[in-house]
Amino acid sequence: MKASTASRTAGALLALVGLLGILILVLDQILWSTAPSHAYGLIVFVIVDFAAAGFVLGRPSRMALTIAAAWSSLRILIQLGDVFLGPTLGIGYADFANYLFNPVAVNPPNPAGIPGGLIDLIVIFQIMVISVALKGRSFA
Repeated sequence: MKASTASRTAGALLALVGLLGILILVLDQILWSTAPSHAYGLIVFVIVDFAAAGFVLGRPSRMALTIAAAWSSLRILIQLGDVFLGPTLGIGYADFANYLFNPVAVNPPNPAGIPGGLIDLIVIFQIMVISVALKGRSFA
């Protein structure tokens, strides 16, 4: 995979992750009512997603692809680590994991699959960014 193709693909995926983050911010009413500090954290993540996308698209290079892979890896780890915050919100680990990652869960007042379906897509797209970036780095 050519570095320029990898940069375009990784940048587009990072932008898509940012858009999915915006959808979570708009649709997840539980997030705002239960843990507004986490909502503000997600706003920061979305900003970094778009900044990383712009950097990778604007400066296709080995360094940009490394940054894309590192950011996506870190974001996956943070998202998985969120499960351990459940008890601080008065929710057990399993129930919080279900809320975060179950794409068919219904968590009123949220629409079905929110946030689980969107978070699952974010993780999948981040794995794709890592894969594309690492392949593209070898040709940069």
